[in-house]
Amino acid sequence: MRQFYSLDLLAIMFSLGCLPLLFLPYLLSDWQWYGIAVILIILMLVVPSKLYCFLSIFVVFGLGFLWSTACSKQYLSSISPYIDKSLVVKAKIVNINTRQTATVVDPYYLSFSVFSVSEVMLSNNIPISVYWDKPDIPKSGQIWQLTLKTKVVHSYLNEGGFDSQRFSIANRSLLSAKLVDAKLLDSKSDLRQSIVDLALPYIDLFDYRGILLALAFGDRSQLDDSHRIVMKQTGVAHLMAISGMHILVVFGLSCFMVKVLLFFIPKRFIYFFVPIVIGWLCVLFYAWLTGFNPPTLRAILALSIWIYLRYTKHHISAWQKVNRIIALLLLFDPLMILSESFWLSCYAVISLIFLFDWLPLPKALKNKKRWYVLRLLHLQFGLTLLLLPIQFLVFQGVSSVSILTNLIAIPVISLFTFPSVLLALIFSVINCFSIALWFWLIADKSLQWLFFSLKWLNWLWLNIPSDFYWLSLLGWLGVVIMRTGLWHHFSITLLVIFAILVTPFFKQQHYCWRLDMLDIGHGLAIVIHDGKSAILYDTGANWEKSSAMERVIIPFLQWHNLNVQGIIISHQHNDHVGGLELLKSLYPKAWLMSSSYDLNNDYPCLAGNHIIWNDLTFNVLWPNKLVEYAQNEDSCVIQVTDGHFSVLLTGDLERNQEYQLITKYRDQLASTILQIPHHGSSTSSSYAFLNHVKPVKSLASTSRYNPWKLPSNKVIKRYQDLHLDYYVTARTGQISLFFNKHTWKLKNMRGEIKPRWYHDWFGSLPIYE
Repeated sequence: MRQFYSLDLLAIMFSLGCLPLLFLPYLLSDWQWYGIAVILIILMLVVPSKLYCFLSIFVVFGLGFLWSTACSKQYLSSISPYIDKSLVVKAKIVNINTRQTATVVDPYYLSFSVFSVSEVMLSNNIPISVYWDKPDIPKSGQIWQLTLKTKVVHSYLNEGGFDSQRFSIANRSLLSAKLVDAKLLDSKSDLRQSIVDLALPYIDLFDYRGILLALAFGDRSQLDDSHRIVMKQTGVAHLMAISGMHILVVFGLSCFMVKVLLFFIPKRFIYFFVPIVIGWLCVLFYAWLTGFNPPTLRAILALSIWIYLRYTKHHISAWQKVNRIIALLLLFDPLMILSESFWLSCYAVISLIFLFDWLPLPKALKNKKRWYVLRLLHLQFGLTLLLLPIQFLVFQGVSSVSILTNLIAIPVISLFTFPSVLLALIFSVINCFSIALWFWLIADKSLQWLFFSLKWLNWLWLNIPSDFYWLSLLGWLGVVIMRTGLWHHFSITLLVIFAILVTPFFKQQHYCWRLDMLDIGHGLAIVIHDGKSAILYDTGANWEKSSAMERVIIPFLQWHNLNVQGIIISHQHNDHVGGLELLKSLYPKAWLMSSSYDLNNDYPCLAGNHIIWNDLTFNVLWPNKLVEYAQNEDSCVIQVTDGHFSVLLTGDLERNQEYQLITKYRDQLASTILQIPHHGSSTSSSYAFLNHVKPVKSLASTSRYNPWKLPSNKVIKRYQDLHLDYYVTARTGQISLFFNKHTWKLKNMRGEIKPRWYHDWFGSLPIYE
């Protein structure tokens, strides 16, 4: 037992050694890495043998740290030479094709594995995601020659927003490219594509085509948006992503079918491990069919380790198995620790073990089949409570009906839909038309019934502000208190803990007011707030399938629990007004100000008008008249002031209007902070205007890869010539200004708010390319 205990302790220390990868502001340099390695070696040589036990713990922690940082640097160094380049490559398609039309209406991303660059063979293939906008429909296994303009995934960095850089590094998909030209070299597709081609004629017949593709082949690209929303808001989205549950269903179903077949085989040919081996091979085949995505790989590795431990008669607890599996997973790929799906999987398994160890059902109920529903309720309710911390952290909210919807969805998916999909795949491949169609129909009808139930039960999604995350620990505390009876002897301590958890209700802001320029790519969205209510200046762009409002602004508002009381629109170009309708639908009581009489303003944006909000005054400086459709020159220019500090918001103001403002206001234009006009276009930010505003800091909102090359070199030179500090969201991420009565300070996401190595500026191109 002592040996096993030591092994488990070492596994824990190795996992903890990988944990700093989440928080490091930068990766170790080569000399730092080798320095730590030398120190560990010296310690092993000079420390007395009596201290070897303690030393081994320290060394394994150090090895975990060195291994995780080395793998991270190795991945970045393998793709860094190819970022922001024009390349001619030969690559093999990784994606299966689930599109059967002759022409593709919407461009999409395809995953390639590059094995040759400029006719030079690579020692290791490089994964790359290519934006495919050609009419050709590539198929898995084909080899293409591609002319690419490469770039790197560059995340919008905002509080409460999705971190695409971290996600891409965790999945080793940081490198992407725009397609310039493509030439097919080998049209032969692989076995995966052949299986897909046999199943697609069936799947295309059904309404829930996107979900059937997700369950059969792991392709979630064609999920219907309405289905995505319903699944997220009811807390069942995890059931449609291939993960541990699906792997276990495949394993269990395969073992069961093999055991049935063994009844017809002579006993001398039957071995107890045959169902296990065949089941494992079936799991491996299914994982290959779905593309070996990271959650599937983790599940297979975990299942393999479990089978090994189970059948080598290692009598260890569930905690020990999970501990060792996590350590081996991180040894296999330490970048997993950046993956939210990895944390969700591990956390869910740990919660299950904790629930059954600390809050088991009474034995009288455990062994009675008629109490199945009660056992299921115990499991689902307990899991919901224990999963709250990870739910709040990853999804910034929780479904109010997730207990009920999962009680319905898990049995339907695991007992009807998914087994039907697997059997339908088998009969589709062997061309049993009627049987295959029957199983696809069962899968589709089960989804139809499930979504009917989910839509009926979709009552409320609860968004949780960041300040209230500590409350999510109440579930864990409740279980511990119930099991240990702590209230008998530590009631005062428990009251103190509870008081700490509810402190967000009484939290005081450390600033009087705050301004955030959000990182939304090309566009503008500025939030002015006091920690409770907010006014927005512009609402970002609306895209084909999403918007900056949906992806960035609303998550930010919910993260800070802000109620929008007012909306100011500078002008009516899409990158400034695109999210207005969605914002108005969420905050119908918010007043509206703009320089267009076509937008049904509550307050017209006319020079000379002003609004007092809390302790701030919003003085309108421009325009002099309202228009039907507001252009750049009609931008609503507002000076926000608290009496000590001021911010000049300019929208996309042009040079001619800058001169008119100088003529009219002169020294009144002086402001502490300037929103750089027109994203740093050379048609704005004249020397005369900057000399009159005299900003201490200037802020511009742009995207890294914008086609207008903003901010322009001419404008940057003007700010440098006048010794004016400027910040660009493409470089810094979200820019936040905190104002008190007599002081103010500036922070940005990449520099001060959340500095992480995976938030670095990868590649060499300047902002505008």
